[in-house]
Amino acid sequence: MKAKSELFRKATSYLFVMFILGETFVAASPAVNVPDKTIATKRARNMSIVLTNDTGKLTRGENHFCVLFQGGNPTSVSNIQGVSVDFRLLVGRLQEEPTTAHLRQNGVNRYCGDITLGSKYYQPSSYYAFVHYVEATGKKKSARLHVTVK
Repeated sequence: MKAKSELFRKATSYLFVMFILGETFVAASPAVNVPDKTIATKRARNMSIVLTNDTGKLTRGENHFCVLFQGGNPTSVSNIQGVSVDFRLLVGRLQEEPTTAHLRQNGVNRYCGDITLGSKYYQPSSYYAFVHYVEATGKKKSARLHVTVK
């Protein structure tokens, strides 16, 4: 009987924690919510940097996207600032001039913005997306992700 009551107590505590986390997520959600379908991801030491949007792919023309910082030390991930993304079109091994998107914070560890992409040379086009950010310690960092625009 004690084992059942202990199991019940653990299950209710787990459900309570999940409820609180769910409420926190809903409260932090923006008015315009973009579902998170992954476009590209990059592991950067103690966290993952994930490029997402509502379709899971980038297209020619206007694109709305978000950058998520996940995992690692919660204090270092939550204190990220100055997030921007440079998209550089790849032509063979050459990189064209970057098109920069300055992102605004849109929830916890979530930064969103818009970019207009096109294909000048190839269909589909390949881009490097350089995510630039500043850690809580003030150190500037960047991560390179590879994306395809169809």
